Amino acid sequence: MKTSIKHITIDAIVSQIEQEGYSIVEGIIPQNKIGAIRSEVVAAQRTHNEAAEAELAKTRSRGHRIGTPGVAVLKQVINATQCFASYLADERILAVVQHFFGDYIRISCTDTVINQPGGERGYWHADWPYNGTNSTHVKAPYGGMIMHLSSIWMLTPFTKDNGATFILPRSHQLTNNPATGEMEGIDLDAPNPDERQALGPEGSVLFYDSRLWHAVAPNISHTSRVALVVRYAPWWLNLTPTMKGTPDHDRMVIEKGGKNYDAIPIRKDVFEKLPDNVKQLYRHWVI
Repeated sequence: MKTSIKHITIDAIVSQIEQEGYSIVEGIIPQNKIGAIRSEVVAAQRTHNEAAEAELAKTRSRGHRIGTPGVAVLKQVINATQCFASYLADERILAVVQHFFGDYIRISCTDTVINQPGGERGYWHADWPYNGTNSTHVKAPYGGMIMHLSSIWMLTPFTKDNGATFILPRSHQLTNNPATGEMEGIDLDAPNPDERQALGPEGSVLFYDSRLWHAVAPNISHTSRVALVVRYAPWWLNLTPTMKGTPDHDRMVIEKGGKNYDAIPIRKDVFEKLPDNVKQLYRHWVI
């Protein structure tokens, strides 16, 4: 089955997300720009890799499962490079998000995720605020309207061999996800017979309802699969529990000794460099 359409309408994207839980949109980042953007993002991750790995190690030392072996992450990469920033407010992107959330939308995280050769399979989960392994999460059974829209930006092609993300179509319609390992008859680490991989050329964006079950796929190729994880939220979703240094984060994460999908504030000097339409998506993160 074809997983992406180059010239897809906004209505079709919305319909796919509502019915299947996801849609893949090609050509968000132009081919003549993608190489330079990928190089800058990879360089930023490498520069900050030691500190990022140290943070993961601290969380694991408290007994929490976080990250996947072979997958390198840099939280809030926009603090290190803004080379991709203008595309975050692409008219197609904003039209889809505004369909679900209205005019006042925000970006809740901007992270680099690099699935390196030899990277292992991850566990089935839904994204924040539904992932039950996080200190701040919506209690199951949940349902009703969508509260968060996730996206994975393909800075390299996503192929079967290099670790294109596993997704489980229509799982966003369920009222729980396997992250905590408490769903009877569901092995969060095992393949699912209905799973598929989100395949697409570089420059594409995988859009999905944050309730959709997905998992890191193993990278059996000889090259890294490079991506950005960008999430969009409505104005009414409380993001402060994910922001280090806020009272909500202290009370709900630090004082509980838990883990969370944390975000790092945007530096003011970085914010000032952003295009005006992108600033509106980040102004809540500025320190």
